[in-house]
Amino acid sequence: MVRRIAKGRVATLYLLFILVGVASPLDAQQTEAPRANWSQAERFSSSSLNTYLHSSSVNPQFIDEDESDEFWYRFQDADGTRWMRVNPAGPSRVPLFDHALMARLLTETLGNPVDRQTLDLSNLEFTEDLQSIRFEVDDTHLEFHLTELTLVEYEPEEDEDEPRNWREFSPDSTAYVFARGHNLYFVEMEDEDTVIQLTDDGEEYYSFGFREVDDEDEDEERREEQEEHDEQDEDDMEDEVEDPFPHRVRPNVTWSEDSQRFYVTRNDSREVKELYLVNSLTEPRPELMSYRYAMPGEEDVTQVELHLFDRPTVELRELDVAKWKDQRLFNIHWPLDEASSTLRLVRRDRPQRTLELIEVRLDEGDEIRVLLTESTENAHLRRQNVRYVEDGGDFLWQSRRTGWSHYYRYDYEGNLRNVVTEGEWNAEAIVELDSIGGEVFVRGVGREEGENPYYSHLYRVGLDGSGITLMDPGDANHNSRVTPSFRFAVNNYSRVDMAPQSVLRNRNGDVILELEQMDLSRIEDMGWQMPETFVVKAADGITDIYGNMWKPFDFDPDSTYPIIAHVYPGPQTESVSSTFSAANQRQELAQLGFIVIQIGNRGGSPQRSAAYHSFGYFDLRDYGLADKKAGIEQLAAMNSWIDLDNVGIYGHSGGGFMTAAALLLPPYNQFFKAGASSAGNHDNNVYNQNWSEQHHGLTVESCENDEGEEEDCFKIEVPTNHELAENLEGRLLLVHGDMDNNVHHAGTMRLAKALIDANKRFDFMMFPGMAHGFGGYSSYWQRMMFEFFAESLMGDYYRHAAPISD
Repeated sequence: MVRRIAKGRVATLYLLFILVGVASPLDAQQTEAPRANWSQAERFSSSSLNTYLHSSSVNPQFIDEDESDEFWYRFQDADGTRWMRVNPAGPSRVPLFDHALMARLLTETLGNPVDRQTLDLSNLEFTEDLQSIRFEVDDTHLEFHLTELTLVEYEPEEDEDEPRNWREFSPDSTAYVFARGHNLYFVEMEDEDTVIQLTDDGEEYYSFGFREVDDEDEDEERREEQEEHDEQDEDDMEDEVEDPFPHRVRPNVTWSEDSQRFYVTRNDSREVKELYLVNSLTEPRPELMSYRYAMPGEEDVTQVELHLFDRPTVELRELDVAKWKDQRLFNIHWPLDEASSTLRLVRRDRPQRTLELIEVRLDEGDEIRVLLTESTENAHLRRQNVRYVEDGGDFLWQSRRTGWSHYYRYDYEGNLRNVVTEGEWNAEAIVELDSIGGEVFVRGVGREEGENPYYSHLYRVGLDGSGITLMDPGDANHNSRVTPSFRFAVNNYSRVDMAPQSVLRNRNGDVILELEQMDLSRIEDMGWQMPETFVVKAADGITDIYGNMWKPFDFDPDSTYPIIAHVYPGPQTESVSSTFSAANQRQELAQLGFIVIQIGNRGGSPQRSAAYHSFGYFDLRDYGLADKKAGIEQLAAMNSWIDLDNVGIYGHSGGGFMTAAALLLPPYNQFFKAGASSAGNHDNNVYNQNWSEQHHGLTVESCENDEGEEEDCFKIEVPTNHELAENLEGRLLLVHGDMDNNVHHAGTMRLAKALIDANKRFDFMMFPGMAHGFGGYSSYWQRMMFEFFAESLMGDYYRHAAPISD
């Protein structure tokens, strides 16, 4: 029996042998220290497996969406690449063309040998008459006639799009707007020489243009690119006069369909404080990078303005839509296609616990009417854009008012007509809307009994809430696309432990045509094996927690293995995969001789109930650890080959935050023995204002402003990792990029200082020049992490013998 022995046990046994005089010097020389299986990890690395991995799904390209459901797709397996044509009405599935004939014609036309199995046709599309297909091979444009079976070269038509992309035209193309120097300008095409300046108060960080920075050095490269583009435009236009307004950019304005009005938002970030990074790699001197970055609870945050332009009066005015301090605006839209009399939008308070759908009546003195209000406590509100059934008619609104995400049908005036979806499951998104047939197609999770609640399905349901039908049944995670007639769905599905498959289904969910299945034959011949899934209970003993497990491919049930959890706490997403992946870091790490798992936690995902999702509100640091520990303990109780004395944990960003907390917060610091934390937001008080306030939660107090008036002020204090530094028990590896402008490395540096002040030993790496994702250093980081766990949980200190290739 082979038994992997922990580092501490090795040291104890070695000491006992010395004390009793059992081990001779020769015996000691012949005894080998534990070793990770580096060669197996290399053999099943992503780079090694990817050579034998091909297409995993069907991406339908509809040939004529106005007339037919027919589509084509491209798919690759070990036999090569093929192009297929599908007619759902048949149903039929045939090659789009004769692949052997195509290879011969390409060889003759291009003068280079082309093999049927390795055809490489890019940018394929049908011609307008649907009789031919066009594509590119080695930068040569070719057209193949589908019935005459001829292949010819052709010259593509020149792009007729408007070359000067700094203009935002009205829908009728009779006027346009542009921005320059942070201000707006308006031009009527019938008098293009007359440029009307609409604003004069624009400035850096208070701009109507896309460019927010005046600094010449920072903006020079982008400015030069724009100038080159403009110069080319000038060369293409005969008799063009010298541009009196250089450095123009397209503003983010949205015209009404009648071309009489447009709206535009402007962010005011002038009072937002700056954050700094120093790029040590710039030559000849290190360079300072500064950027505006609001932090949780700060008084000075970005303010949003909404402006409206009336074309008949050539007037731009700010709309007074403010209700709450520091509110945000979303889903601003013209609700009527042929009229600009009203504007609708969603406004939300800063704590993100109240929002309103409002209407601004522009022809009635900008009167505001509240159509809908949503409010919650001890959670944040999630929102989606309004979806209209028809112009000027009913609309669909998503809400979690019952504790689950569902759609509600309102009439145009904001009166509830009926519930569209309901029950203890989540309708996550509208995929398609058939206003004529009176049906909506929604993507949902958690409705099918006995399935993993994260598995996605497609449902069709009447707009009156009747006749809900599952269109892609089967115990798997589904990604389905509805055909133009709404009669069929192209269904791709898989699980972590099921190879991807693609089928065509009818409206009732019946399979009418098998399309493709991912080819895993080669890697299976190499010894590759499927991961496993599991369900355990949360620390409350009631809530189901889902997870995935990867074992070494030479797994021996009579051995014991350290276990490592790959974590991300959420709350916006849970790091437990629901779809198939034949090559990934977790699988590779397992081949060293570990059990590697993903495991959820309450508070981790919005795909469960609102109660599940909001579990960590006001407790952003600690909420997920109890469930991780409880779940791992249950796995060990069920599986004797899990070594509960050797538990590791690792994660990136929020996962890095959770990893460090696990090594620092009692009692988890006794349970987890080693943690690799990368780019962690260890101090969320210096992280992104919106994310921290959204997921941890703000408290609202009444304060007196400078004018002596009472107003809301916002407080937040997220518990940090550095305040727990003295509790470090196991081995902790901290890694960050010194140019991370998402999660600033200040949090990691504060934790490092606190650990040093507490006289704690830890491993540390700062990647020079790297942002949040580590870029080209990702493979180096993975190798470093693998070696860290081999040392910490196996006692394998032979770093020089770890041949993990890039």
